[in-house]
Amino acid sequence: MNKLTTIQQDMRYAPLYTLADISRYARVPLPTLKTWVGGMRPLIVPPEREVASLYSFMNLIEAHVIGALRRKHRVPLSRIRTAIRFLSQTQRSQHPLAEMDLELFGSKIIVDRGGRKLTASAGGQMALAEIIKPYLERLEWDERHLPTRFFPFTYDACPKTIVMDPLVAFGRPVIRGTRIATVTVFDRYSGGESLREIAKDYDLKLPEVEEALRCEIERRAA
Repeated sequence: MNKLTTIQQDMRYAPLYTLADISRYARVPLPTLKTWVGGMRPLIVPPEREVASLYSFMNLIEAHVIGALRRKHRVPLSRIRTAIRFLSQTQRSQHPLAEMDLELFGSKIIVDRGGRKLTASAGGQMALAEIIKPYLERLEWDERHLPTRFFPFTYDACPKTIVMDPLVAFGRPVIRGTRIATVTVFDRYSGGESLREIAKDYDLKLPEVEEALRCEIERRAA
């Protein structure tokens, strides 16, 4: 089976999320995200370019990584764009910031000097992997080092209680180890049930239910 066929059948590349969803789950302001997906050289390309209304799990991871680069080390968009272009061409990757082994990529960064693409070693500047380590820790990977699951932040240093897996609940956030969607907890709580009642019904711990509710409240407040 060739790589294209594999990608076509892989739910990680399927259109699952609106741009607003990506904004909420990756914690990137929607106006900022729109600049990343727009223009002649977008940083994030949806699965179906002609119908750019739904985005994939891989797009979500790209937004998560770019957000880390921007927030934690103020890496210029021009440098990120150069890196993506270089890696796309040399590695034949459609989503290099999601498909690359970021631990390997993290030891170097692509820079543009005088029109030439150069690779700067970690000795010249902080390695990308160190910059975004807390963000990489929110991901799980398969044997090909492709992301399989994403644990969205509800707040800084939050536990990995809520997970997004494109093979579970169409990639919507659920409580880890279950198929219980966070929106289900929110709807029941909004309907007047207590968190203790919900936890008992699903045989969950109270902090798990609290985290599910927090995820939905954060998402709606974004």
